[in-house]
Amino acid sequence: MKSLILFIAFMCPLVFYSCGASTADRYSDDEEKIKEKEIEEVKEDFDFTPYQTKLEIPEKKINLPSHSKNQDVWYDYDEKNIDTLSSSQKIVSKLNGYRVLIFTTDNLDEANNMRSEIYFKTTEKQVYVTFDPPFYKVAVGDFTNYSDAKNLSFKLKQLGYAEARVVNETINIFE
Repeated sequence: MKSLILFIAFMCPLVFYSCGASTADRYSDDEEKIKEKEIEEVKEDFDFTPYQTKLEIPEKKINLPSHSKNQDVWYDYDEKNIDTLSSSQKIVSKLNGYRVLIFTTDNLDEANNMRSEIYFKTTEKQVYVTFDPPFYKVAVGDFTNYSDAKNLSFKLKQLGYAEARVVNETINIFE
């Protein structure tokens, strides 16, 4: 029994030492040498400059209409007459409808700047700044139809307002 314990005590460290893992395998050095030889042997001496293609693209002039400002983006959009949207309009009633939310901030000056920017960049003149604590929200339009609001949202995204989205809100109905 004593000899068995001595044998196991002597063999266990020997087995563990001999079975230790190595980080390299026996073929890796040979493969690296072969790759290095292949790289050294390949020398490119082909001159491709005579075969380069010269591209000549004719210039085309684009004729824009003389009234083109920001309205060119609004193709097929029903423009409202600015005279009919004056401050003399009266709100007849309020309904549940849709608006396009463009911007939210906690700074009133930023919200007012965004409101004026949208007012002058679009033909939509109902631009609202509402305070929903703790944020000021800039929303555009009074839509009873979701698809009309979605169209405006799409057009505002084309103008660079990537966060424009349709929201449910109480809208104003004018005379």
